[in-house]
Amino acid sequence: MSVTAAKVLLDTLVLHGLNRAFCVPGESYLAVMDELHEDPVIHLVTCRHEGGAAFMAFADAKLTGKAGVVFASRGPGATNASIAAHAAQQGAYPLVLMLGQVNNERIGRGATQEMDFVKTFGDMAKSIEQVDHPDRMAEILARAIRIAESGTPGPVVVGLPTNVLEMKTDAKPLGRQAPSRVRASEGDVATVSDMLASAERPILVVGGRAHMADARKALKDASETWSVPVYATFEHQDVFDHDHPNYAGELGIRPPAAIQKAARNADLILAVGTRMGELACIGGAIPTPGQRLVHVYPDATKIGTNLPTELGLVSEAAPFLETLAAQNAPPVSVARKKWVADAHAGYDESAALNPRDAADGLDFGHMIAAMQEHLPDDAVLTSDAGSFASWMHRHYRFKSTQRLLGSEAGAMGMGVPASVAAALRHPERQVIALVGDGGALMTGSELATAVKERAKVRIIISNNSNYGTIRLHQETHYPGRPHATDLVNPDFAAWARAFGAVGLTVRTPEEAGPALQEAMAADGPAVIEVISSLENVDSANTIDGLRQSEKTDMG
Repeated sequence: MSVTAAKVLLDTLVLHGLNRAFCVPGESYLAVMDELHEDPVIHLVTCRHEGGAAFMAFADAKLTGKAGVVFASRGPGATNASIAAHAAQQGAYPLVLMLGQVNNERIGRGATQEMDFVKTFGDMAKSIEQVDHPDRMAEILARAIRIAESGTPGPVVVGLPTNVLEMKTDAKPLGRQAPSRVRASEGDVATVSDMLASAERPILVVGGRAHMADARKALKDASETWSVPVYATFEHQDVFDHDHPNYAGELGIRPPAAIQKAARNADLILAVGTRMGELACIGGAIPTPGQRLVHVYPDATKIGTNLPTELGLVSEAAPFLETLAAQNAPPVSVARKKWVADAHAGYDESAALNPRDAADGLDFGHMIAAMQEHLPDDAVLTSDAGSFASWMHRHYRFKSTQRLLGSEAGAMGMGVPASVAAALRHPERQVIALVGDGGALMTGSELATAVKERAKVRIIISNNSNYGTIRLHQETHYPGRPHATDLVNPDFAAWARAFGAVGLTVRTPEEAGPALQEAMAADGPAVIEVISSLENVDSANTIDGLRQSEKTDMG
């Protein structure tokens, strides 16, 4: 029996195991919503902005390892959603953007809201498809999902002309093809084993391709077998227990000197599951001419492209680490034990949390201390971009059973939408969003989505009435000359209550723990507003200190 192309689209998603999508309803894909009215085969989450919807899909992809799916209408909807496409490209996560398009006979005629997706998304999408006939819907969508999830994962755009969605077809939906799992040969892993055995100061640098449970276990086993310090890359420090004696810290934005020390002094860098981008290389500080680099990544085009690589292996992280852990490692020498211990001591020194006093508000470190005390071992943390996040990155000690969802692109607006997606995917877990006052009013209206969906998000807003990161840069480069970074904010606790959520305020260190416990006990969304210090602009700097440093440099 003939069905609409929209029905084939939805059934193809179901056969791929994709049971949730996020959207702002648009007239260009009414046929999809009509089919869901008849048979809600997937959970379509209605959001308040396409940027929020797309960030939710991006976060869902991080949690599941499968493609996140967002629907957006043509023109304004598509451009609003593009922020997450960029984040997915930068972070290497699979995202399928189902974008409405004008009727196919009007394409190329400058119709209202018409968009050339190839021109608009060509710099960030892995592939851009357009369904020109209803019989091709399943074929094109299945290919889009496969491309998004394979090699270096990333965003794929699928253009959906309105009239094609409405057309009938006898074509059948398609399911997922058996995935090809690339893995290094036994001989290649043996070569890496020999290099580790002969190295005096090896390190492991691990990225997002090691985020699933099997890779996390294999990482721990390999690190212990070979007695190697582990560095996590930006937004991926949850892949390894921070209290483990082999953990050496995060190579992210401005890592402390004590964490950089071992990375700069290593004689062998084994990079697994990371493209070894700018942040993983400490801004290009590693590898140095004297350091050997072994790069393990599932996409051959990313190996040796930007860095001098002695050995490149095309492999997913989990099978490589599993095979490496199974090798016969030599007895651990006294020197190697000291190397690992010193690397972990550098992390411990940097992670010590000593919140500072300030006359203008609370040091955000007090909130991190409360989280450390009260969050369960399976908590999910989502992070927006901003100077407030430096306390989490530097001082929160993750367990590998926890999850961290942030944007590797450093885009504001990720925190609240990501928490909604996480709470829907894992309603049994505590989901904590860390957001600045800037990001809170960028996509914070997705709190309405959380209320509608009864998603138990706990949103912690650091309110210092400033775009803190930019203020930090201003005080670094133009001390005493801030401009355009001051903000006027609402009472965020009252704002939360206006949505129907729990709203709490923290002004003193003593209030942090009880407020967090009350928020976690709420049967629905909760918001904690922390009246934060601007003087303590991030975890390592004060505004006065930055200004005094400039005076010292000039004097």
